[in-house]
Amino acid sequence: MLASVAYPFCVFFQPGVFWPQLADLRPLQIVAVLALLSSIGRKAEYRRMDALLHPAIAWMLIFLLVQVVSVYRGGFVLMLREFAFWAVYAVFVVVSLRIITDAASLRRYVWGMICGSTWVIGYGLWSLHAGLDPAAGGRAGAYGMYENHNDYSFIILQTLPFAYLYLRTETGLLRRLFLAASVLLCLVGIFLSLSRGGMLALVLQVVLIVAFTMTPRWRLVLLPLVLVVGAAAVSYQYAKRAENQGAGYTAADAETTRFELWRAGRKMIEAHPFLGVGSRSFGENAEIYAEISHDNRGKNAHNTYIDVAATSGLIGLAAFVLMLRATIRELRAPASGNASHPLDDVRKAALIAIYTICFRALLDVKSEDWSFYLLVTIAATSGAMLRAREPSPPETDAPASEGRSETATGTLAT
Repeated sequence: MLASVAYPFCVFFQPGVFWPQLADLRPLQIVAVLALLSSIGRKAEYRRMDALLHPAIAWMLIFLLVQVVSVYRGGFVLMLREFAFWAVYAVFVVVSLRIITDAASLRRYVWGMICGSTWVIGYGLWSLHAGLDPAAGGRAGAYGMYENHNDYSFIILQTLPFAYLYLRTETGLLRRLFLAASVLLCLVGIFLSLSRGGMLALVLQVVLIVAFTMTPRWRLVLLPLVLVVGAAAVSYQYAKRAENQGAGYTAADAETTRFELWRAGRKMIEAHPFLGVGSRSFGENAEIYAEISHDNRGKNAHNTYIDVAATSGLIGLAAFVLMLRATIRELRAPASGNASHPLDDVRKAALIAIYTICFRALLDVKSEDWSFYLLVTIAATSGAMLRAREPSPPETDAPASEGRSETATGTLAT
């Protein structure tokens, strides 16, 4: 029971980064082993193998394998290094499948993610206020995987739908206060990150929340309002980012530099269409394939799909896109016609999150972000639970057939 909350909390909290003294002890690996040990003998209400064989997980494993194979030019040692890097995500999914046993444990699992993510989001805001190093540029960012202000927007967009939908159904006062604070921190975090792509994605996410969770009457009222307020928020974010950057770097400059990186990515794909130039090596290869200005040297493609295609080829891109497609297809299927179904909030929040993050990935590179693998896990486990609850197909009318046979035999005998 504790593992279903503690494991996702630790993954997003990142104890080895927050306390560097613990890094050599491999705290996440220790937590994973403890979570696996706690799952021994615990049966699930669904067949775990059904979840493990879900298309989203199958394509995820193929995608991870392609990342390892894509660096074959560097030799076996480099392939081992990539395996060690990408295997972490496979371990995360496998451990999650072990500790999620039913709808209640899945809900606790999401609670663990919300708590760990809210800590990171809150830390980012506090670090900006305190003037700590990650926020030295005047933009909110946290630490580890979310130190950069653009990366920081990913964990916010991942967390907000779950916090909001849980807030709608939670009854405990303290939990409701915590969830309300989490929603507020997410909104403030996007603004203070000064991420333009993050703000565009936030507006999309709010539109999706209204569209997926409100009644038709409220949608009619709120959607125009959201679009108007959203347009104002995007304009504000662009203005604040320009003010933060100064006259030396404008939105037009950002657009030009992205086109420069995307051209380099296109040429990498043309040169190595099947397996790319090698996983996680866009920055070091970009100058070989295109002219890169000084500020862009060493940077990623600022587009997850281009980066994946350039570094692991069209095979890697196909596996990545098919993983996302399988996740979305699963989550689009309603839990039931009953809005109070225990899986309804989880699946609806996950669907909103995956749509938003797929859009956000157009403007930044985050193929190794935990959010993709978290949402794959939620889709696979909740889908397996729903299929386990489906009624068995009606049995054939064997007794009646036997009766008819006996009657026919008696007739012939007569």
